[in-house]
Amino acid sequence: MGSKCRWVWGRSPQILAFSLLLLGSPWGLSACRNTTPPGETEAQNQNTENRLVVENALLEQADADGNILWKLQAEEAVYSQDQKDATLTNLLGNLYEDGEVILSIQASGGQVINDGERIVLEAGVLVTDNRQGVVFETEQAEWQPGNNVLLITNALQARYPNGTLRADQGQYFIDRQDLELTEAVEIITVEPSLRLLGSKFNWLIADDRIIAETGLTIERYTDEALTARLRADRGEAQVAAQTITVSGNVLLNSSDPEIQFVSGAATWDLKAGVITGRETVQLTQTDENTQFRANQGRYNLNSQQAQLSGAVRGTGTNPPTALQANQVDWNLATEQVVATGNVVYEQSNPRVTLNGDRAVGNLAQNQVVVTGSPRKQVATEIVIP
Repeated sequence: MGSKCRWVWGRSPQILAFSLLLLGSPWGLSACRNTTPPGETEAQNQNTENRLVVENALLEQADADGNILWKLQAEEAVYSQDQKDATLTNLLGNLYEDGEVILSIQASGGQVINDGERIVLEAGVLVTDNRQGVVFETEQAEWQPGNNVLLITNALQARYPNGTLRADQGQYFIDRQDLELTEAVEIITVEPSLRLLGSKFNWLIADDRIIAETGLTIERYTDEALTARLRADRGEAQVAAQTITVSGNVLLNSSDPEIQFVSGAATWDLKAGVITGRETVQLTQTDENTQFRANQGRYNLNSQQAQLSGAVRGTGTNPPTALQANQVDWNLATEQVVATGNVVYEQSNPRVTLNGDRAVGNLAQNQVVVTGSPRKQVATEIVIP
């Protein structure tokens, strides 16, 4: 019966840096047979460059207390003369935390560099985070166990329970479950149905948060049809909570009806279908050429209703009209406008200005009724050229 042979080498006897177990392959390893003369064993396990070649090899690293940090099993391992580096074929591996497997690795080839300081994975790389069910696929990656990081340098694709993603490059900080994606990033979520595009994202997987600091585009789909597109300089999507917070040149375009929502900063509640602007809101109904500006505002994409407040000013173009008020409720489906507080309504041809407490009507069709109160009567100014 063959015996297991074990080599242990490292910089200090207190730290088990890198070890190798030779396991008997189905056809047996002569290097592990007690009956094989030492000279013949050495000849069978070295190539012409005096490198150690081992079949069905197990490599592992442990901490000072002997707890296994990671293991790699390879169909074949070819070691350098100083036995600090190894080239692996058809490898499988696990990363452990408190005795549990948190990361599983598979690749057609790879290299262990400098006693396991770096592990290069090549061709058919498959990495699974068992904590969240995320599966990464690429053709080139580098695993640095000491830094708890996985570097993906060649076209990353991934799938997870709630969608898929792709990027040209990525870094996965394994301990804090932070995936940094760069260049041509696309993230797709199933619930809610979103497509996120940008050049750099941080996906905090455990928190289900996606953060962009260098510009992003978010597309919202309903029954597989694109219904809204949001752009901003930076933003954060809390996927589970279905909330998106953005700032810097915020622009939302929505269809049916076609509207444009502009703000300096906004929050989009996807479940309620409401986007709320916190810094100077501009809302435009494209078909009717009607536009309102205000200090703050919110728009419900489902009910097509807007509430605007703070120095509200609206304009229509056919014919040219203007409406000012402290607050405006605008139903885009019926084109009905209700304005309250310090109302000023202006129209041309003939040029008329009305002042009052309240205005109701259709700004686009120049049909607005201004009313007053006991404290403030309607004032009318008509300019005849």
